Amino acid sequence: MIENFAIIIGAMKAGTTTLFDHLAAHPAIAPASPKEPGFFAFEEKFDAGLASYEALFDFDAESHKWALEASTDYTKFPHASDIADRFASTGRHFKLIYVLRHPIARIQSHAKHTQHWRKELGQVETSIKDHGLDHGVSPVNLDASRYASQLDQYKEYFLRGDLLLVGMEGMIENPEAVAARVCQFLAIDPSGLPAKMSASNKASAVQRTEEPSALWQAARAVGPLRAAAKALIPDELRTMLRHKTRPPAAIEGRFKMTPEEEAEYLAVLRPDLIRLRDEYGVDIKAWWGIEF
Repeated sequence: MIENFAIIIGAMKAGTTTLFDHLAAHPAIAPASPKEPGFFAFEEKFDAGLASYEALFDFDAESHKWALEASTDYTKFPHASDIADRFASTGRHFKLIYVLRHPIARIQSHAKHTQHWRKELGQVETSIKDHGLDHGVSPVNLDASRYASQLDQYKEYFLRGDLLLVGMEGMIENPEAVAARVCQFLAIDPSGLPAKMSASNKASAVQRTEEPSALWQAARAVGPLRAAAKALIPDELRTMLRHKTRPPAAIEGRFKMTPEEEAEYLAVLRPDLIRLRDEYGVDIKAWWGIEF
Protein backbone atom coordinates (compact mmCIF):
# COMPACT_ATOMS: atom_id res chain seq x y z
CA MET A 1 0.00 0.00 0.00
CA ILE A 2 1.25 3.48 -0.90
CA GLU A 3 0.84 6.01 1.92
CA ASN A 4 2.33 9.20 0.44
CA PHE A 5 1.36 10.86 -2.83
CA ALA A 6 2.89 14.00 -4.35
CA ILE A 7 0.47 15.41 -6.90
CA ILE A 8 1.22 18.15 -9.43
CA ILE A 9 -2.34 19.46 -9.84
CA GLY A 10 -1.73 21.85 -12.75
CA ALA A 11 -2.03 24.28 -14.29
CA MET A 12 -2.38 23.02 -17.84
CA LYS A 13 0.36 24.47 -20.10
CA ALA A 14 2.35 25.79 -17.13
CA GLY A 15 5.36 23.46 -17.17
CA THR A 16 3.86 20.54 -15.26
CA THR A 17 5.52 17.94 -17.50
CA THR A 18 8.91 19.58 -17.09
CA LEU A 19 8.59 19.52 -13.30
CA PHE A 20 7.22 15.96 -13.31
CA ASP A 21 10.07 14.65 -15.46
CA HIS A 22 12.64 16.40 -13.27
CA LEU A 23 11.22 15.02 -10.02
CA ALA A 24 10.68 11.56 -11.52
CA ALA A 25 14.45 11.13 -11.73
CA HIS A 26 14.81 11.33 -7.94
CA PRO A 27 15.50 7.94 -6.30
CA ALA A 28 12.93 8.67 -3.57
CA ILE A 29 10.13 9.18 -6.08
CA ALA A 30 8.07 6.61 -7.99
CA PRO A 31 6.47 8.31 -11.01
CA ALA A 32 3.11 7.29 -12.44
CA SER A 33 2.80 5.82 -15.91
CA PRO A 34 1.06 7.54 -17.56
CA LYS A 35 2.07 10.70 -15.73
CA GLU A 36 -1.41 12.23 -16.05
CA PRO A 37 -3.97 9.58 -15.02
CA GLY A 38 -6.66 12.03 -13.85
CA PHE A 39 -7.84 9.34 -11.44
CA PHE A 40 -9.42 11.70 -8.90
CA ALA A 41 -10.94 14.07 -11.46
CA PHE A 42 -13.84 11.95 -12.63
CA GLU A 43 -16.21 9.61 -10.78
CA GLU A 44 -15.97 6.86 -13.39
CA LYS A 45 -12.18 6.69 -13.00
CA PHE A 46 -12.27 6.87 -9.22
CA ASP A 47 -14.84 4.08 -9.11
CA ALA A 48 -12.24 1.72 -10.59
CA GLY A 49 -10.73 1.56 -7.11
CA LEU A 50 -7.54 2.70 -5.44
CA ALA A 51 -5.76 -0.55 -6.29
CA SER A 52 -5.99 0.30 -9.98
CA TYR A 53 -4.47 3.70 -9.23
CA GLU A 54 -1.62 2.29 -7.16
CA ALA A 55 -0.83 -0.10 -10.02
CA LEU A 56 0.29 2.93 -12.06
CA PHE A 57 3.35 3.33 -9.82
CA ASP A 58 6.33 1.00 -9.64
CA PHE A 59 6.53 1.79 -5.94
CA ASP A 60 9.11 0.20 -3.64
CA ALA A 61 8.48 1.00 0.01
CA GLU A 62 12.14 0.32 0.79
CA SER A 63 13.43 3.10 -1.47
CA HIS A 64 10.54 5.38 -2.42
CA LYS A 65 9.05 8.09 -0.23
CA TRP A 66 6.52 9.51 -2.68
CA ALA A 67 4.34 8.31 -5.54
CA LEU A 68 4.22 11.18 -8.05
CA GLU A 69 1.69 12.07 -10.72
CA ALA A 70 0.70 15.23 -12.60
CA SER A 71 -2.91 15.63 -13.74
CA THR A 72 -3.94 19.08 -14.92
CA ASP A 73 -7.62 18.09 -14.80
CA TYR A 74 -7.32 18.55 -11.03
CA THR A 75 -7.41 22.33 -11.54
CA LYS A 76 -10.25 22.66 -14.03
CA PHE A 77 -13.08 23.36 -11.61
CA PRO A 78 -16.07 23.38 -12.14
CA HIS A 79 -15.59 21.06 -15.12
CA ALA A 80 -13.90 18.54 -12.82
CA SER A 81 -14.89 18.69 -9.15
CA ASP A 82 -14.88 16.96 -5.74
CA ILE A 83 -11.20 16.06 -6.18
CA ALA A 84 -10.08 17.10 -2.69
CA ASP A 85 -12.91 15.03 -1.22
CA ARG A 86 -11.70 11.99 -3.16
CA PHE A 87 -8.15 12.59 -1.91
CA ALA A 88 -9.43 12.72 1.66
CA SER A 89 -11.57 9.61 1.29
CA THR A 90 -8.49 7.45 0.67
CA GLY A 91 -7.01 8.07 4.11
CA ARG A 92 -3.60 8.59 2.49
CA HIS A 93 -1.22 11.56 2.75
CA PHE A 94 -1.22 14.00 -0.17
CA LYS A 95 1.07 16.93 -0.87
CA LEU A 96 0.05 19.13 -3.78
CA ILE A 97 2.16 21.26 -6.14
CA TYR A 98 0.42 23.88 -8.26
CA VAL A 99 2.45 25.44 -11.07
CA LEU A 100 1.11 28.82 -12.22
CA ARG A 101 1.85 30.81 -15.36
CA HIS A 102 0.92 34.29 -16.55
CA PRO A 103 -2.82 33.75 -17.10
CA ILE A 104 -2.89 35.22 -20.61
CA ALA A 105 0.16 33.27 -21.78
CA ARG A 106 -1.39 30.13 -20.33
CA ILE A 107 -4.71 30.74 -22.12
CA GLN A 108 -2.92 31.21 -25.44
CA SER A 109 -0.87 28.02 -25.02
CA HIS A 110 -3.93 26.07 -23.86
CA ALA A 111 -5.86 27.14 -26.97
CA LYS A 112 -3.06 26.03 -29.28
CA HIS A 113 -2.58 22.75 -27.44
CA THR A 114 -6.29 21.95 -27.66
CA GLN A 115 -6.45 22.89 -31.32
CA HIS A 116 -3.56 20.47 -31.81
CA TRP A 117 -4.69 17.47 -29.76
CA ARG A 118 -8.47 18.10 -29.72
CA LYS A 119 -8.65 17.37 -25.98
CA GLU A 120 -8.78 19.79 -23.03
CA LEU A 121 -10.64 17.84 -20.35
CA GLY A 122 -9.84 14.20 -19.64
CA GLN A 123 -9.38 12.11 -22.74
CA VAL A 124 -12.64 13.31 -24.29
CA GLU A 125 -12.64 14.83 -27.76
CA THR A 126 -13.53 18.51 -27.52
CA SER A 127 -16.89 19.46 -29.01
CA ILE A 128 -15.60 22.91 -30.01
CA LYS A 129 -14.62 22.88 -33.66
CA ASP A 130 -12.07 25.69 -33.53
CA HIS A 131 -10.07 26.74 -30.46
CA GLY A 132 -8.29 29.56 -32.28
CA LEU A 133 -8.67 32.91 -30.54
CA ASP A 134 -10.72 34.30 -33.41
CA HIS A 135 -13.49 32.13 -31.95
CA GLY A 136 -12.97 33.25 -28.36
CA VAL A 137 -11.71 31.34 -25.32
CA SER A 138 -13.38 28.11 -24.25
CA PRO A 139 -14.98 27.91 -20.76
CA VAL A 140 -12.50 25.23 -19.65
CA ASN A 141 -9.59 27.36 -20.84
CA LEU A 142 -10.77 30.51 -19.08
CA ASP A 143 -11.59 28.71 -15.83
CA ALA A 144 -8.16 27.04 -15.78
CA SER A 145 -6.67 30.56 -15.48
CA ARG A 146 -8.89 31.41 -12.50
CA TYR A 147 -6.13 30.33 -10.14
CA ALA A 148 -7.73 31.54 -6.89
CA SER A 149 -10.94 29.69 -7.72
CA GLN A 150 -8.95 26.53 -8.32
CA LEU A 151 -7.06 27.00 -5.05
CA ASP A 152 -10.35 27.40 -3.21
CA GLN A 153 -10.97 23.71 -3.89
CA TYR A 154 -7.80 22.85 -1.93
CA LYS A 155 -7.86 25.54 0.74
CA GLU A 156 -7.40 23.06 3.60
CA TYR A 157 -4.21 21.78 1.98
CA PHE A 158 -2.97 25.34 1.51
CA LEU A 159 -3.71 26.36 5.12
CA ARG A 160 -1.92 23.37 6.63
CA GLY A 161 1.14 23.75 4.40
CA ASP A 162 0.48 20.77 2.13
CA LEU A 163 0.14 22.83 -1.05
CA LEU A 164 3.12 24.52 -2.73
CA LEU A 165 2.73 27.29 -5.32
CA VAL A 166 5.37 27.48 -8.04
CA GLY A 167 5.68 29.90 -10.96
CA MET A 168 6.52 28.59 -14.41
CA GLU A 169 8.46 31.76 -15.09
CA GLY A 170 10.52 31.09 -11.96
CA MET A 171 11.22 27.57 -13.21
CA ILE A 172 12.64 29.11 -16.38
CA GLU A 173 14.63 31.88 -14.69
CA ASN A 174 15.98 29.94 -11.70
CA PRO A 175 15.20 26.22 -11.98
CA GLU A 176 17.68 25.24 -9.26
CA ALA A 177 15.92 27.44 -6.69
CA VAL A 178 12.51 26.04 -7.63
CA ALA A 179 13.80 22.47 -7.47
CA ALA A 180 15.28 23.18 -4.02
CA ARG A 181 11.93 24.56 -2.80
CA VAL A 182 10.10 21.47 -4.05
CA CYS A 183 12.62 19.15 -2.41
CA GLN A 184 12.26 21.04 0.88
CA PHE A 185 8.47 20.76 0.56
CA LEU A 186 8.72 17.00 0.02
CA ALA A 187 11.55 16.56 2.55
CA ILE A 188 13.83 14.84 0.05
CA ASP A 189 17.53 15.40 -0.69
CA PRO A 190 17.93 17.82 -3.65
CA SER A 191 21.20 16.12 -4.60
CA GLY A 192 19.10 13.22 -5.92
CA LEU A 193 17.84 15.36 -8.81
CA PRO A 194 19.57 15.87 -12.17
CA ALA A 195 21.84 18.90 -12.27
CA LYS A 196 19.73 20.54 -14.97
CA MET A 197 15.96 20.89 -15.36
CA SER A 198 15.24 20.22 -19.04
CA ALA A 199 12.11 21.55 -20.72
CA SER A 200 9.63 18.84 -21.64
CA ASN A 201 6.45 18.54 -23.68
CA LYS A 202 7.02 21.29 -26.23
CA ALA A 203 3.64 20.47 -27.74
CA SER A 204 3.41 23.70 -29.69
CA ALA A 205 6.37 22.58 -31.77
CA VAL A 206 4.84 19.18 -32.50
CA GLN A 207 2.30 19.71 -35.20
CA ARG A 208 -0.81 17.65 -35.84
CA THR A 209 -2.17 16.27 -39.08
CA GLU A 210 -5.71 15.13 -39.74
CA GLU A 211 -4.61 11.60 -40.62
CA PRO A 212 -2.10 9.24 -38.98
CA SER A 213 1.06 8.33 -40.84
CA ALA A 214 1.15 5.63 -43.48
CA LEU A 215 2.95 3.33 -41.01
CA TRP A 216 0.17 3.62 -38.43
CA GLN A 217 -2.55 3.26 -41.07
CA ALA A 218 -0.93 0.11 -42.43
CA ALA A 219 -0.76 -1.48 -38.99
CA ARG A 220 -4.30 -0.37 -38.25
CA ALA A 221 -5.58 -1.92 -41.45
CA VAL A 222 -4.39 -5.41 -40.56
CA GLY A 223 -7.30 -6.93 -38.63
CA PRO A 224 -5.41 -9.28 -36.29
CA LEU A 225 -2.78 -6.63 -35.48
CA ARG A 226 -5.44 -4.07 -34.79
CA ALA A 227 -7.29 -6.43 -32.47
CA ALA A 228 -4.08 -7.35 -30.67
CA ALA A 229 -3.16 -3.69 -30.24
CA LYS A 230 -6.55 -2.92 -28.72
CA ALA A 231 -6.27 -5.85 -26.34
CA LEU A 232 -2.68 -5.31 -25.22
CA ILE A 233 -1.98 -1.58 -25.44
CA PRO A 234 -3.76 0.86 -23.09
CA ASP A 235 -5.91 3.53 -24.77
CA GLU A 236 -3.63 6.39 -23.65
CA LEU A 237 -0.53 4.68 -25.02
CA ARG A 238 -2.22 3.89 -28.33
CA THR A 239 -3.27 7.54 -28.62
CA MET A 240 0.28 8.69 -27.92
CA LEU A 241 1.76 6.29 -30.50
CA ARG A 242 -0.78 7.35 -33.10
CA HIS A 243 0.07 11.02 -32.58
CA LYS A 244 3.82 10.42 -32.52
CA THR A 245 3.71 8.70 -35.93
CA ARG A 246 1.95 11.62 -37.58
CA PRO A 247 4.05 13.76 -39.93
CA PRO A 248 4.26 17.52 -39.24
CA ALA A 249 1.52 19.88 -40.38
CA ALA A 250 0.61 23.45 -39.50
CA ILE A 251 -1.85 24.18 -36.70
CA GLU A 252 -4.44 26.51 -38.15
CA GLY A 253 -5.69 29.44 -36.12
CA ARG A 254 -4.60 32.52 -34.21
CA PHE A 255 -3.16 31.91 -30.76
CA LYS A 256 -1.77 35.33 -29.83
CA MET A 257 -4.07 37.90 -28.24
CA THR A 258 -4.13 41.49 -29.36
CA PRO A 259 -3.35 44.10 -26.67
CA GLU A 260 -7.08 44.89 -26.56
CA GLU A 261 -7.96 41.23 -25.99
CA GLU A 262 -5.33 40.93 -23.28
CA ALA A 263 -6.81 43.90 -21.46
CA GLU A 264 -10.32 42.47 -21.87
CA TYR A 265 -9.44 39.06 -20.44
CA LEU A 266 -7.34 40.53 -17.63
CA ALA A 267 -10.40 42.58 -16.69
CA VAL A 268 -12.48 39.39 -16.62
CA LEU A 269 -9.84 37.67 -14.47
CA ARG A 270 -9.22 40.70 -12.25
CA PRO A 271 -11.36 39.62 -9.24
CA ASP A 272 -9.71 36.21 -9.22
CA LEU A 273 -6.21 37.65 -9.57
CA ILE A 274 -6.82 40.09 -6.71
CA ARG A 275 -7.87 37.16 -4.52
CA LEU A 276 -4.84 35.19 -5.67
CA ARG A 277 -2.69 38.08 -4.45
CA ASP A 278 -4.56 38.93 -1.25
CA GLU A 279 -5.72 35.49 -0.06
CA TYR A 280 -3.02 33.20 -1.41
CA GLY A 281 0.00 35.50 -1.26
CA VAL A 282 1.03 35.39 -4.94
CA ASP A 283 2.85 38.59 -5.90
CA ILE A 284 1.22 38.97 -9.30
CA LYS A 285 3.26 42.09 -10.03
CA ALA A 286 6.60 40.42 -9.36
CA TRP A 287 5.59 37.16 -11.03
CA TRP A 288 3.81 38.52 -14.11
CA GLY A 289 3.95 42.32 -14.13
CA ILE A 290 0.21 42.53 -13.41
CA GLU A 291 -0.81 45.46 -11.24
CA PHE A 292 -4.31 46.43 -10.15
